[in-house]
Amino acid sequence: MEILQYIIGAIILILAVVLIVLISMQQGKRKGLENVISGHTSTNSYLNKTEAAKKGKRFEKATIYCAVAFGVLVIALYTTVAISKNIEQTKKEESLANTSSTTVSTTVSSSTSSATSSETSAESSVEESEEASK
Repeated sequence: MEILQYIIGAIILILAVVLIVLISMQQGKRKGLENVISGHTSTNSYLNKTEAAKKGKRFEKATIYCAVAFGVLVIALYTTVAISKNIEQTKKEESLANTSSTTVSTTVSSSTSSATSSETSAESSVEESEEASK
């Protein structure tokens, strides 16, 4: 289970870097102000604009797919961690239950033997007192 957590964590790390790169490569929706400030004029041809739009759509789809995969893997990692902690907790409780039942049985047997020896010593002292009174 621990190996699976490391694998999912590594994939999440890679997806995070890919998401950062994809988001930073996308063009903004507001191009007008950027072009005015940077000095670019609108001399782009229709062909360049459509190619840029297609690239933008591909980046958007790739970003969406990576974001969904990232979310699913984060949930999967959380689930595996929760399951492994639950398994560890169950093992600890079982070992404590086994230890306490062994202790209880040892205590019961020792108290039973103590009670038996107490009864034997009480009977012998009763017999001694009866003999002394005769």
